[in-house]
Amino acid sequence: MSKRKYLRAPLRSTCLYIDGDYVFKARTNNISEGGILLSEFPHIPEINALPLMLTLTEFPRFQTLSFDEIKKLSMEDFPKKVVRVKARLVRSFEGESNVDKIFKKFIGCEFYTSGEEFKMAVTTYVETYAKNIVYLLSLFESLGNKTEQLEALRTIAQFLGHDRKMKIPLLRAKVLHDYQSLESL
Repeated sequence: MSKRKYLRAPLRSTCLYIDGDYVFKARTNNISEGGILLSEFPHIPEINALPLMLTLTEFPRFQTLSFDEIKKLSMEDFPKKVVRVKARLVRSFEGESNVDKIFKKFIGCEFYTSGEEFKMAVTTYVETYAKNIVYLLSLFESLGNKTEQLEALRTIAQFLGHDRKMKIPLLRAKVLHDYQSLESL
């Protein structure tokens, strides 16, 4: 298994992109300093230079907070950073009809006009997400019958994009998948 050039992290959100005179919305799946994986395109853009606007949540490092502090948090407590960047579609659609293009599930985009502020925002997001995933996995490992810890664990998992009502083994498997996909191809 080879390593990626940049560490990536899940980004379960939406972004806006412009194609011609129209603005469209796509689903974001993960992000790194080098690019983003998108899905649920209502329209595959014809242009290669795709202007994107997305929001990065500025999570705290959850390991620095007590369980009580974590349980009292909500998504509205976290600052959001709106960033703009130009990206180029990595996947080729040559020879495919417009109908075939619609059924493409994921499209990778490479950033190419990212400034230092953008790179810093993405790097901070990815590094914080990675540290929070590691902390969350450590909570699973030390869980036992600690109700207070279980509630904090479910809260953190929800902040990171998971269903807090999931059964613990399934939730752990999903978080472990996030951890494994941070660097894997």
